[in-house]
Amino acid sequence: MEQQSPLDHFLSFLSALIDPDLRFHPLYLLPFFVMAFLLYLYHRRRGLHDGQGFFKWLFPKDVYFHPSHITDIKLFLLGQVLTAAKAFNMIVVMTLFAGLTILAVGGEVSAKPLTVGRVLLVTIVITLIRDFCVYWVHRLHHELPVFWPFHAVHHSAEVMTPVTVYRKHPVYDLISSFVKNIFVGIFSGLALVFLVGQIQLTLIAGVNIFYFLFNALGSNFRHSHIWFSYGPFWEKIFISPAQHQIHHSLEPRHHNKNYGEIFALWDWIFGTIYIPAGREDLQFGISKSSTSNERIAQPHPTLKTALLVPFRDSWKALKRRRKKK
Repeated sequence: MEQQSPLDHFLSFLSALIDPDLRFHPLYLLPFFVMAFLLYLYHRRRGLHDGQGFFKWLFPKDVYFHPSHITDIKLFLLGQVLTAAKAFNMIVVMTLFAGLTILAVGGEVSAKPLTVGRVLLVTIVITLIRDFCVYWVHRLHHELPVFWPFHAVHHSAEVMTPVTVYRKHPVYDLISSFVKNIFVGIFSGLALVFLVGQIQLTLIAGVNIFYFLFNALGSNFRHSHIWFSYGPFWEKIFISPAQHQIHHSLEPRHHNKNYGEIFALWDWIFGTIYIPAGREDLQFGISKSSTSNERIAQPHPTLKTALLVPFRDSWKALKRRRKKK
């Protein structure tokens, strides 16, 4: 096998940065800039900013040069290095559980041909399964003290930019990926027996069509300083950028709300939805308590602390739980 040179590795890394799965792909950045400009004009007309130019409004120095954002960038770069491990997790776990499901139902792979309708149905169901798993993994990381420290890395962001979506501890990413792949694998096994002879999704640019639309139509505003609401009706169905910013808010009334990624249905069904009546002024970070809107000192000021502190805090939470027993 021919050994790759350092240049080859670097070029592979650069190609990963324009992967259509990433929100920085030009197909997502172009609509982001168009929508941002329309929001800028709307905000200016309503007197919601002090008249600065578009790019100063979109990329304020106090946000993009904030130490919290620098940590975001470091965690994003680390995440790209670990991309191969995520892909391995997906392939192995999904294949394993699809195979076990086929054996469990005692069936054989269907001979039914692929049709547009069947492919679209599989795409819809897999999208719903993944989003449902995201809701519960996210919620349990908030509600279980042993898991919370790994998700706290994401919530310790004091400012938000589109990079903040990648401010995740590898353990959180591993758990989330593992759970999603188990349930998508089980469904894939059932689909292979009862619906189609092979799993194929409806794609745009190699991405699940629904995730493509989600990324193209405003997902980069979710972690940003820009308020973008869908309005009360649509926010019962889809999680808007404003709703996700509320999820990051220090305000006690916002705590433990809006866990969903694409769909607000799960929050609505399970009683965790918060729909804003209008624009709200938000501050981000981790509050001192469930009844406080005062931010704690930054627990993850560096990449090292972002990676190591969660293990310490999770171990402390586990010991406290054992003492209670």
